[in-house]
Amino acid sequence: MRFDRISGLHRLTVVVACALAFIATWLPDMAAASPYMSRLTLVVPAATGGGWDLTAKAMKAALERENLVGQVSIIRYPGAGGLIGLSQFVSAHRGQDDVLLVGGLVMLGSALRDESAVTLRDVTPIARLTGEWGIIAVRADSPFRSVTDLRAALKREPAAIRWLGGALGGPDQGLVWLTAEQLGIPLDEVTYFGRAGGGRVSDSLAEGRGDVGVGGYAEFAPRLLDGDFRILGVAAPDRIPGIDAPTLRQSGLNVTMMNWRGVFAAPGLSAAKQDKLTALISAMAHSPSWAAQLRDNRWANTYLDGNPLSQFIDREQTRWSGLIAPPMRIDDQPISVASWQPGWARFALLMITIGALLAFAGSLWLQLRRRRRATSELERRCGELADKLRESTVGAGKLVKDGIDVDFSEWKLSGAECDVAWLMLRGLPLREVAEVRGTSERTVRQQAQAIYRKAGLEGRSDLAGRVLERFI
Repeated sequence: MRFDRISGLHRLTVVVACALAFIATWLPDMAAASPYMSRLTLVVPAATGGGWDLTAKAMKAALERENLVGQVSIIRYPGAGGLIGLSQFVSAHRGQDDVLLVGGLVMLGSALRDESAVTLRDVTPIARLTGEWGIIAVRADSPFRSVTDLRAALKREPAAIRWLGGALGGPDQGLVWLTAEQLGIPLDEVTYFGRAGGGRVSDSLAEGRGDVGVGGYAEFAPRLLDGDFRILGVAAPDRIPGIDAPTLRQSGLNVTMMNWRGVFAAPGLSAAKQDKLTALISAMAHSPSWAAQLRDNRWANTYLDGNPLSQFIDREQTRWSGLIAPPMRIDDQPISVASWQPGWARFALLMITIGALLAFAGSLWLQLRRRRRATSELERRCGELADKLRESTVGAGKLVKDGIDVDFSEWKLSGAECDVAWLMLRGLPLREVAEVRGTSERTVRQQAQAIYRKAGLEGRSDLAGRVLERFI
């Protein structure tokens, strides 16, 4: 009996030990199966098909496949080289730690070019994820068979070549400018058309709206694989595996251009929340799923985070401002008075100066004339509106307010946006609107941009015109 009791106790001990060993090996798997976050929203400040959109889709696939995030959603605010989305992100998501903005060099360049009130300095850098070397592509039926053919055409008549690329001030335009400078072509003779996203660049090139397209491989990949496009050259220092095309350097152009992309957190986050998002993106960037996305899209792995990333963006601000607004060249320096030569040279220079002044005066006169016509037309329409209100049996103020409220409702404006829109319609400048509402001018400017985006309008004059159309 005693022996049996000991044997039974021994067997129980063995079973418990085995169970504990099994649980010990199973627990890490359970921890790995638990996501960092239940949900995450990625804000794409561009249309579908572009580099930012493709990056967001790749992130969604990797984050969900690696079970780092339970559900990833993507929302888009396209326009103005990413500035509309950047402004919306700053104003609508402040303090939120479950949302990230996809952005990069294009956004930085657009903000510099447009002197935007909102820049990358207003958000929190989390990680630089990818780098994509620019490519120069043409349609399959293009007469340009190589970069040599393109160079010859640019030398003959540079303005006749229609370039298609991303937003103004971005790396696509930067690549075109560097190419023109290499060939000694003045930048004002370059015909460049910016598009809101690489998908639209590809569509415009396919439709024959341009002669040469500039962008990333992933943006042109569907039409390259179908044989609709051909790559003339790649703006990389060395050939890229999987892309059967020479580099621009191999074609005689000492030009390289990489477009980098990353993710940014909303302003107003604590250091702990920033660290949590950085850890999440770091885990994704070092996962097999992300490595597959880099390989499939021909993206370079340029991962960078923390203080080195902030220092990199500061350097990019300086570098890119010099590229999109290059310093005056030696041969562009103004001639000093002491260097003037007597006789016909001085007289010719004087005539040129007088001609330039007359042309400038003529341009001002034409602008004033157009403005007077626009003002007269607006006064006429306002007069017609006043007559209609006087003839109405309904109270004039109520008629106007009800009509405008219908527009605001259709545009789905928030309460604050409705207030700002009313004050703008009354003619108050943004500075005074900010004073009336007790907020900053930057906030009012962001709300005004949101109003224009929701209404599909270009600016304040279009807002006033759209309201008048309801009554005239």
